[in-house]
Amino acid sequence: MKLDAESEKQMQRGRVGVGPEPPKYLNEDFFKAALEDGLRDMRVDIKKIIFAESSGGGGENYCSKIYRAKALYRSSKRQLDEELALIVKSIAITPATQFLEELAVYLREKIFYFDVLGKLEVLIGDGSKFGAKCLYTTREPIQTIVFDDLTQYGYKLASRQSGLNEEHCVVILKKLGKFHASSMLLAEKEPSVREHFTTGMLDENYIRTNERFINFMTLQLRTLANLVAKWPGYEVLATKLHRHCDDIKENLVTTGRPLPGEITVLNHGDLWVNNFMYKYDDLQPTKPIDAIFVDFQNSFFGSPGCDINFFLNSSVQLDVLIHRREFLIQTYYASLRESLERMHSEFVPSYADIQHEIQARELYGFFSSYAFLPMVTMKKEDSYDISIEALTDQDFAKKKVQLMFSSNPRTTDTLRYALRRFDELGIFD
Repeated sequence: MKLDAESEKQMQRGRVGVGPEPPKYLNEDFFKAALEDGLRDMRVDIKKIIFAESSGGGGENYCSKIYRAKALYRSSKRQLDEELALIVKSIAITPATQFLEELAVYLREKIFYFDVLGKLEVLIGDGSKFGAKCLYTTREPIQTIVFDDLTQYGYKLASRQSGLNEEHCVVILKKLGKFHASSMLLAEKEPSVREHFTTGMLDENYIRTNERFINFMTLQLRTLANLVAKWPGYEVLATKLHRHCDDIKENLVTTGRPLPGEITVLNHGDLWVNNFMYKYDDLQPTKPIDAIFVDFQNSFFGSPGCDINFFLNSSVQLDVLIHRREFLIQTYYASLRESLERMHSEFVPSYADIQHEIQARELYGFFSSYAFLPMVTMKKEDSYDISIEALTDQDFAKKKVQLMFSSNPRTTDTLRYALRRFDELGIFD
């Protein structure tokens, strides 16, 4: 898309890389409004906007377009020339992304950032940050949210292709324990907060009415079942996968449905490698010291077993999964318990309670392992052209799903282990 002449000149002067061409509406007026809102300033003068190549794009962000911009500005409050790196996330509603409207993801994320995030960070009370600062949201001309860019504070994405080693898992699970704990307290103090976060991506009405979603889930699981049938010794398991796929709609409803009496926390709802960022030790650049979540559009109140199983089955290196699973759950629990005790919560679940929640939600982990893991682990060169729009082409989708299961050996290695484990737990019976 063409920009007005002045913006065009600024872009050419300052652009880094060749990120997605920014749409026309992301002009100086847009950023002026965003900064005045976000910085609570009467008047911000924009000196220059520089668009950089986004870390998003093919294979990194499937549902939204992500633009990175640096705003050079002067605020009336401080009267200094300053700069701020921003992430602009836009969700254009097209026939392919209509489901995002049905799941109310824009509204949910907006409510999370403006009404929930700050309260959780105050409750936890130890300076922990759970999310980036949200500066601005607008529905016009398309749904757009502007965030502080965490990379300017030293946060980085881990490799989705390699998955997380034990050290990275420990950091994120400690943070998840704090996040879940503070959400339990918030729900106790303000029960109405639950109203906006009743269901995540496995919303029953959505599963029953969205044929496109069901067709794609069927394609992924059927492709996996056909692949597994060729593995020596997995023939019976392949039959069970086909049977599960025959009734996929009901099985997905069961996977997402709340269970009576379960412990409830605010689940992040989409806990895979690209949805949290790590900060590293200055002296040991591979040692993670903190993590912050991004993307709360699928958050919902439900069992902590949902987030934990989704994470373990989409994001963790296989050797860690095989040998350190119990340790990782203990790490999460210690953080949850310690946080609840520090906040003087009346209810502190036992370790057995949390183990029960995780066991009761193994189906959620299975969903993560066939619907997310194969896509998450794809090599960049295989996934660069994947988007929700592109996957509406059936031939393209078939070709890409085949590739999902063959692109990275980590996928099939993990699935050989995970499917055996699920079968032994009896989740297909």
